[in-house]
Amino acid sequence: MREDDDQDVKLREWYRNRESVPFRNELKERVLRQASGVRPARTTRRRLLSTAGLWAASAAVALLCLVAGWPRPPMDTVQNAHVTSRGVNQGLVREVVHGFGLAYAPVEVTHVHIGTLPGEPENSCVIATLRNTSQRTLYEPELMGVLWFTEAGGRENWLTFVNAPAQGLKPGQTVTWGFHPSGPHAAGSQALIEIPHVRFFYSRSVSPEAANLVWKEAPVAVEDIQVLPAPGGQGPSWQSADVYATLVNQASYPIHLADERAVIWFSESASGTFFDPTSVRFLFHVTPELPGVSWPTVLQPKERVRVEFRVLSEKGTDFFSRTCHVTLLDAPLVPEA
Repeated sequence: MREDDDQDVKLREWYRNRESVPFRNELKERVLRQASGVRPARTTRRRLLSTAGLWAASAAVALLCLVAGWPRPPMDTVQNAHVTSRGVNQGLVREVVHGFGLAYAPVEVTHVHIGTLPGEPENSCVIATLRNTSQRTLYEPELMGVLWFTEAGGRENWLTFVNAPAQGLKPGQTVTWGFHPSGPHAAGSQALIEIPHVRFFYSRSVSPEAANLVWKEAPVAVEDIQVLPAPGGQGPSWQSADVYATLVNQASYPIHLADERAVIWFSESASGTFFDPTSVRFLFHVTPELPGVSWPTVLQPKERVRVEFRVLSEKGTDFFSRTCHVTLLDAPLVPEA
């Protein structure tokens, strides 16, 4: 009991000599109101937070509101949002450009030329020399090739995806590789007359900061995608289908469809992207190419237009058991020479 009395005396002495706690005026008035029995019109069950805790809670709420209220881009592009800054009236405006980041694969492509492979029409094939410049074997599923043709003046006139060699490339290995592309570049003779170019990328998306090339999404929504069998589309070793889609200009300015490119892919799952090795993917100009098919080449703000593409793939491809996707990208998509 004596020890308790001594402790009580010390506590009372410390209390008399203490310095006043620096309450903010707002908090002080609130304490006085509560002590006098005055209650605000609305009561809460929230605990009193310290200044630091209150700031952290407010910041968290503000962040939550920002995230919840911001329009969400498509799932397959949100991870590849490219943020750029530009000066406007001595200020800084941050633009978010959604797109797909591509990384070059370590495949050196040389001696790309037009030639003839056994069993194919004369001068209807693309032939090139490929060399694996890395220290590991590169397999077909992890590579994604882009083939494009240029006219004599250097303008890209046609492009498409191509697969890598099926047997893979060992470290340092050099192979001669060729294939017969099919598409609107081929006239009745199927002879290729333009200049071919090939570049290989990794078949995976990377961040824009790490990308060698960024394919930017166009401000065009794609709706009502339909896939129908192409008339007379079956052949001995290939099959084709017609892809229909409605394009909607979401920008506040006219969009010239000749400046856009369409990526069309058929995935095994509804969420699959064109990077997936199992996807069947195509590249198209967004201008009419099929006989008897036409649409406006300039899309005004909010204007809608129905477009049609014809895809062609090997006989074993089942277009109708897969999910078809269409995305418009701003040209150019090809690397600079």
